Amino acid sequence: NPAYSELPAFLVKDGGLNSGFMLAHCTAAALVSENKTLCHPASVDSLSTSAGTEDHVSMGGFAARKCLQVVRNVEKVIAIELLAACQAIEFLRPLKTTQPLEEVCRVVRSKVAPWDKDRYMSPDILAVKDLLKEEKVLNAARVYMDQYHMKQDIETRVFSPSTFTMGEQ
Repeated sequence: NPAYSELPAFLVKDGGLNSGFMLAHCTAAALVSENKTLCHPASVDSLSTSAGTEDHVSMGGFAARKCLQVVRNVEKVIAIELLAACQAIEFLRPLKTTQPLEEVCRVVRSKVAPWDKDRYMSPDILAVKDLLKEEKVLNAARVYMDQYHMKQDIETRVFSPSTFTMGEQ
């Protein structure tokens, strides 16, 4: 939404003429909404079995299948969000973002080209989902994350006599 950012509508040139990420956003919203219903506890609809001695066991398999579907949906939502983020960065070029994000964008762009006009998005979403599952996105940023955590191992908080940490005497 150009009202909230300085990016073009739908993250594509000629928004309106091109739908851009509008449908991908609808897809992500639908998947998140589906996850809300899938997260309804299976045990709520429990039926007694085995002459009234079991009530939750019969719902375990169903609960597991729902959980797997939630994970599959989340993978697609994260892929869509990552594609949108990389597309937004394209509109800010020649500016650069942080080195870790530049590396992540490089990995994404190795499989998916930027959008300049509408195209079928499903192959791109699936390609980025595969990059995520293969941990290529994580590995692109991991070096920078490790460097950050190494620097954070040094205690930087100022001592305050009014602070309390659980477990301290």
